[in-house]
This record gives sequence, structure tokens and C-alpha cells, in this order.
Amino acid sequence: MSNIDTSISPTPTSPLTNTDPIKPRIRTIRFGDCDIQTWYDAPFPEEYATMPDGRLWICEFCLKYMKSKFGAVRHRLKCKARHPPGDEIYRDSHVSVFEVDGRKNKIYCQNLCLLSKMFLDHKSLFYDVEPFLFYVITEVDEIGARFVGYFSKEKRSPKDYNVSCIMTLPVRQRQGWGNLLIDFSYLLSKKEKRIGSPEKPLSALGAIGYKKYWTFALMRFLHTAPDKPKLEGESMFWLFLHSS
Repeated sequence: MSNIDTSISPTPTSPLTNTDPIKPRIRTIRFGDCDIQTWYDAPFPEEYATMPDGRLWICEFCLKYMKSKFGAVRHRLKCKARHPPGDEIYRDSHVSVFEVDGRKNKIYCQNLCLLSKMFLDHKSLFYDVEPFLFYVITEVDEIGARFVGYFSKEKRSPKDYNVSCIMTLPVRQRQGWGNLLIDFSYLLSKKEKRIGSPEKPLSALGAIGYKKYWTFALMRFLHTAPDKPKLEGESMFWLFLHSS
């Protein structure tokens, strides 16, 4: 897919610019009840270059994108989705994770890639989603399972990569969701009996996110480890993951 990025990092400090006049300029997305300023361009159809005030409206359940508030309101009345497609594979109180197959739910996954491109500077894949699984983390309330973030991974990675792209919405940053996504990716690798790692090389923001995750993981392990821990071999690696 692409180098990974992580939304537990701050907003890029460089100004948002449009170097290609052919690409649509989307400066803001309306996602649920939030207006979110975009960081980067995404290859939406050219017709979306002339939207009123540059705002794109996105359904937080099915991820369909629309050009106007009128279209978004009409869609909301008709849309029956209340959670991502695919299988719910994890639930803990108000947190839920869905596994979405890029082959079975192609449109949803393509829309998800377009959404994430607006916040990931290195993302390059948008339409060839069939070889990937997408793990979407949501926050559940009385309305439904609201999108928070996701990570993707190849179904068959020759190098056992467990993350291709990872992103949480900017309005959900600094709340621990990024660490939870990374932790979940390693738990999946543990279940598959693989060590696993994110795609290399890491982007600058990706490196910050993983450094933060492993700093806390090491601190938790050392806090509960025996007096003379020996981090040698695969068995100790899984003990480390279990304790973290």
C-alpha cells in the first residue's frame, strides 16, 4: 500500500497548498457533527473541484461523499448503515472493531482510502483495495458505531507486515485511539502466530507514533517483569506483548 502514518501525531505545520490545479480542492470535510480541515489533496472526481466553500460532506457510517448539505441530508434520511460493513471482531464496552474485506466491500474501502488520503501524506493506494483487509475502530452509542480510525494490512504479506496504513481522524487524536490501533495490530499477529511489523520505511509521523507506542509498552513490561527479565527468543517476545 504505502508508507504508514499515524493520527496520534500533531497536525502538520506546513501550510496546505495545491500544486496541481487539476486536482479538486477540498479544504474541509463535514464528518458527522464535525467540520475537519484537511491536510492533503485526495484524488476525488474532478466534479468535486467546484463545491460551495470547498466543503465535502461524508456519511460517518457508509463513508459516501457528497457535494452539498442538501445531498447529505437526503442521504442521511435514506442511509440504513449504522456501522462499517464486514464482521465485528472485537467489542469492549463502547469500543468496537470491524474487519472489512477490500474484495467484498470495495466501494466502502475505496471511500475509506480517499478519506485517509486527506490526512496521510504518503498514501498512494486508492482503488486497488481487494488484496487488503481493513480494521475499522468505532465508538458505539445509541445511534450506531461511529467511525474513529482504521488500519489496513495485506492479506498475504511476504514479509509478515501487519500494518500498511493507519489513521485516526484529527478530531479523535490525543485520546489513545492510535495506540489502541497499533496494539490491536500486534494482537492480530499474535493470534496468527507471527511476529509482525508495520511496513517500512516509516514516515516521519509514523515513526513518532510507533516510538510512543513502544515506549509505553516497554515501561509497562518493565514495571511488571521479573527482577532479571531476559528478552531473548520469540517466546519472550510474545510474553512482552502479552504483558503490554
